[in-house]
Amino acid sequence: MYAIVKDGAITATGNIKQLFPNTSFAGGVATADFKTVEGVMDVVQAEQKDRKYYFVTEGDIALVDGVPTQQYTNTAKRLVDEDAKDDDGKQLYVQVWDADYDNGAGKDKGKMVDSSEKLINQGLKTVMTAQVKDTANKLLASTDWMVVRKYERDVAIPSATATYRAAVITECARLETAIADAANVDALATVMAGQNWPTNG
Repeated sequence: MYAIVKDGAITATGNIKQLFPNTSFAGGVATADFKTVEGVMDVVQAEQKDRKYYFVTEGDIALVDGVPTQQYTNTAKRLVDEDAKDDDGKQLYVQVWDADYDNGAGKDKGKMVDSSEKLINQGLKTVMTAQVKDTANKLLASTDWMVVRKYERDVAIPSATATYRAAVITECARLETAIADAANVDALATVMAGQNWPTNG
């Protein structure tokens, strides 16, 4: 993507063929000299934050320190859970099927109706905590049978396995606490980037 910059302003953006439809170039490539004369500059990208933690929306191309730059708006996603509400601000509830609801004469009974359970929009902390727990469960799953065997037949769990399982549980607890304590989305991203799960050697 290129921009034509004239007198400190962007006059057009696009690829070379779009910007100069009536000009042919050797090998289909505009030379550096041509670009300089015509004020053609590469469009650079402004910061796009991690979409796992931010909503990233594309904005306009603007001059930043004389360089045409594709702008982005990075909006942090919801950190904590909140009640789901409609456009009028009224609480939404989880819907359930009511088989006895009377739809009127001659009509089949039954309708989806609100339950007493509030509908919740989950925040990143809830989502990331679930991910951490899922990771821990998967890491423990391969040795769960040893725990069952110990309980049912009193066969000792190998010390290396016991140490590994304890380390998994400790790391899970550490991460859950760090997630809960994260003050903002960037702090949460740092926590998730610093996962240190043990290996089962």
